[in-house]
Amino acid sequence: MNLPAVREPMAEAPVRRPSAEPAPRRRPEEPRRPAEDEAPPRERRSGVKKRPGSAPKPVRAPKIKFADRDPAVDLAITEIAGHLTFTPHTVTAWYWLPEVRWAFRPDAEREALLSAISEQYAGLAGFRLHLRRTTRPFPADEWARTLDMHTPHPLGNAPGATSWSDHLVAAQRHLLSVNHAEGQTYLGVTFARRSLGDSLAERLLRAFGRGVAEGERRKLGRTVEQFDEVLGAFGMRGRQVTPHELEWLLYRSVALCMAPPTALSPVTGGQWERGDLLALTEQIERYRTPYGSTVKLVNRMTGEERHVAVLAVGRMEPLEIPEKHEPWMHFHERLPWPMELSSRVDLLGSGDSFKNLEHRLRMIRSQQLDYAEHGIDAPPELERLAKRALVIGDEMTTGLPVESARAHGWHRIAVGGRTREECLERARRLIQLYSRELRISLQHPKNQDWLAREFIPGEPIANTGYIRRMPVKLLAAALPQAASTVGDRRGDLIGRTSGTCRRPVFLDLHFPMEVRERSGLAVFVAEPGGGKSTLLGALGYLAARRGVQVTLLDPSGPLARLCAMPELRPYSRVLNLTGSEHGTLAPYSLIPTPLRSEFAAGPPGDREFEIAVSNARAERRMLVQDICSMLVPPQVAREAATATLLRHAVRQVPAEETSTLDDVVACLSSLDNDEGRELANLLLDTAEMPLALLFFGRPPEGLLGADAALTVITMAGLRLPDLKIEREYWSAEEALALPMLHTAHRLAVRRCYGGSMSSRKMVGLDEAHFMEGWRSGRSFLVRLARDSRKWNLAALVASQNPRDILGLDVQNLVSTVFVGRIAEDVEIASEALRLLRVPVNDGYEATLASLSNVDTSSASRLGFREFVMRDVDGRVQKIRVDVSYVEGLLDHLDTTPAVATAAQSLPTGASDAEV
Repeated sequence: MNLPAVREPMAEAPVRRPSAEPAPRRRPEEPRRPAEDEAPPRERRSGVKKRPGSAPKPVRAPKIKFADRDPAVDLAITEIAGHLTFTPHTVTAWYWLPEVRWAFRPDAEREALLSAISEQYAGLAGFRLHLRRTTRPFPADEWARTLDMHTPHPLGNAPGATSWSDHLVAAQRHLLSVNHAEGQTYLGVTFARRSLGDSLAERLLRAFGRGVAEGERRKLGRTVEQFDEVLGAFGMRGRQVTPHELEWLLYRSVALCMAPPTALSPVTGGQWERGDLLALTEQIERYRTPYGSTVKLVNRMTGEERHVAVLAVGRMEPLEIPEKHEPWMHFHERLPWPMELSSRVDLLGSGDSFKNLEHRLRMIRSQQLDYAEHGIDAPPELERLAKRALVIGDEMTTGLPVESARAHGWHRIAVGGRTREECLERARRLIQLYSRELRISLQHPKNQDWLAREFIPGEPIANTGYIRRMPVKLLAAALPQAASTVGDRRGDLIGRTSGTCRRPVFLDLHFPMEVRERSGLAVFVAEPGGGKSTLLGALGYLAARRGVQVTLLDPSGPLARLCAMPELRPYSRVLNLTGSEHGTLAPYSLIPTPLRSEFAAGPPGDREFEIAVSNARAERRMLVQDICSMLVPPQVAREAATATLLRHAVRQVPAEETSTLDDVVACLSSLDNDEGRELANLLLDTAEMPLALLFFGRPPEGLLGADAALTVITMAGLRLPDLKIEREYWSAEEALALPMLHTAHRLAVRRCYGGSMSSRKMVGLDEAHFMEGWRSGRSFLVRLARDSRKWNLAALVASQNPRDILGLDVQNLVSTVFVGRIAEDVEIASEALRLLRVPVNDGYEATLASLSNVDTSSASRLGFREFVMRDVDGRVQKIRVDVSYVEGLLDHLDTTPAVATAAQSLPTGASDAEV
């Protein structure tokens, strides 16, 4: 068998765009110029005699302009003016599209957003769009400077411990290692085809060093105003790009998937002449082989090499957006490396769309006639297509313009890699992702260099294959600018988003009070083992490093190990209530008396001060009555006479900080009735228990001083009761745990109210669900939520049941919410969604159940914890907490008992240690 001869592949060579200008003429030999000290040449004789003393005729320089080489033509763009790019035949206006919230948004709001974008696309009918999605590396250095600027007094350096500067450096290195990138979306509208006169005028003006004529600029300006109005409305909310943004887009388009430029042009003007455009392309060389599957780009200045594969969107199944599927042009960001996206779209109005539909319907009818003439049954697909075409035609002729507009487009995704093998492997994974999740076929076409040039603004389409025809509603549902950000940009790094894409998550607990003027209440809800305590401890550590006065209440005690960290040891203390002194939890002293200096001067300030003092006294009486009811047997507490006697005794005792429970017992003993004396004896019997002595007497001096940056209050070894069991069946230890936990919450906040109102403070309260069932507890949590902004207090409240927070009617005061895994009870999951202000019964309950999901086939521990976070601005995202950049923090926060070895603490193949 004869085999055809195999051609040897051509060696890699730089690919240059053929110049559209004529070849330069050969430079003629220039005349020799005399030296300065050389005698002038003998004048040529002529019939005219020179007058003596007349000046010699000046020597005219030779014209050599025709021999100068024109600038190399590497781009189709000939000029840039502001946000307009010019080619020999087209003009394109470029707009920047801000990101829009998509995740955890009600379907009604999503549909309204997509409908608005569809109308904007329909308003651009008759024009070609160039939709570009690129990335910008996260500015870790800028974030670190911002964090340092908002940390005026960081914690002092301890000997042998990590300093504040080293802490910031470690966070920046972690950000760079994870390769976070921010998405940016640009939309170019090719809105005018230049006439022959305009092109000739530009060529003529270019000969005089000028560009586009002023008359044409004014005509284009009137058109630009119309597009500004269309794109600036609700939906896209686009604005004109700045010169630096357009320069960035051109750099990223020429150097696909390569390292971004370290510095842009220092010139702020938006004018780029033809010769200046060389600065965009001269550093990048393009290499390809005749049958290569990638394009190799080389930066000749830095030596960086990058292989790029361009994939085209092929056949698509109908997508149900937003009910079932995610935006299909945003879906590629699920993978952990940045990619580039380019879409060229021709928008057809109702007339063009109907003509195209009629042509296809005639083709279908012709095929049906051919089958009938040959006596063959036509395939049923033809009849279905014909009926579908008739329905669509009816929508076009009778419906709104948005119903009749169609989009014919070519959609490409560029995947990069350091080597050819890495690039092709990433392309394979992207093809699998789209095929499995969205039923979209991604193709890997030939002529990769032409396809890669398609990403550059102004360049022509590589080929018309893989054209996708769709309604503008489906194009609007592509939504490449879908946002996946949450948190603020000035706080500590606490992890990354784990939804559609990966974005760093920063949290400044005082941002709601100092910037948004909102409450500082943050709520944590999750099942046991969901990571509430670990996240609470991590936020306490990060706040203490910034010099914030932190108080953490951890009844079980593991967070006390934070005080043993080298950088916190000199500035922290642990208060174990089970071994504290007599009177530590005296209820009268737990509510501080307001200071007159914290109120305004004058009669209005006096009035506010008097009201605050009265409220403090009423709160003390309420707290003392509840504590006494907790100390007596539940059968006695439920009697009506008990509440009456306690109310009478508490009224007789002055509601001041100096009063004690002993005064209440003495008042009950002095009553004439037997019930009062019996109640006093019951309280005295309880006072004989070691733990009950904490409630009687006066507190020790300097119990909670302001000198410690971190104070952890624990009740190590104390067994907390189960609230689902009746109090009659509690043990004596469990019965005392309830009033201890109740007063411990007050003790933690007591320290925060002792300082200045403007200074930053943070308090973390665990097991808050024990507070909701008592009057004083509900009053305490409501007051904490309302006072947090006035006292610049970040209050972190953790509970296992979101009903404890919703039952207080303070949902409008909650600024930040973290909801962890809730899989056991669907009703509790629904309540958690209400706390997040997310629609209920839309399938998000399953999302909460899938958080921190464990691989049942593995015996290793789960190395991370996930939450659904809502920030102060209302953005909701699924995040993965990651504080592994802090050395030793996860080891001190590990609450899992009996950890055998460090190797068992992470799953096999884990790339980073996460909470």
